[in-house]
Amino acid sequence: MEFKKEIIIDKPIETAWEVLGNQFGDAYKWASGINHSKAFSPPIIKGAPSNNRACELPSGKIKEVIRKFDSNNYILEYEVIEGFPFFVDTAINNWQLTKISADRTKVDMHLVVKTKGLMGSIMNPMMKMQLNKQLIHIPNDLKHFVETGNPSQNKAKELGKLSKKVA
Repeated sequence: MEFKKEIIIDKPIETAWEVLGNQFGDAYKWASGINHSKAFSPPIIKGAPSNNRACELPSGKIKEVIRKFDSNNYILEYEVIEGFPFFVDTAINNWQLTKISADRTKVDMHLVVKTKGLMGSIMNPMMKMQLNKQLIHIPNDLKHFVETGNPSQNKAKELGKLSKKVA
């Protein structure tokens, strides 16, 4: 299954890349559906901030590895390597930023999830529906955070719920 999202951010490409690429480990600050995230292990790809990221989601924990980090062409690609159900074969997310003007950036997100086996075939429609629901907010979350420095309304609501659980 494939998911493609595109959005325009009214900020320079370098500002968007700083949040998306250079602050790879801090996605929890802006992305809905991520309770916490942290980069770990030294970078293998030159220029990358780390090699991996651990994320705590409402549904559990996942680990991701950076597969491509190109700060000259503003491309970030990572793969979930741990934490998805056994019937998920691969989940690879690719982000590409394109400069529209000095203060406008186009963001393209392309997620490809491949399932395997009979259970993968059975769970595919439900998983697609769940991922669609989650992915609807993420590009807008990034846009809002890059443009304002604050979490989106959806992310702020999640953070409020999390702080109540901790208290």
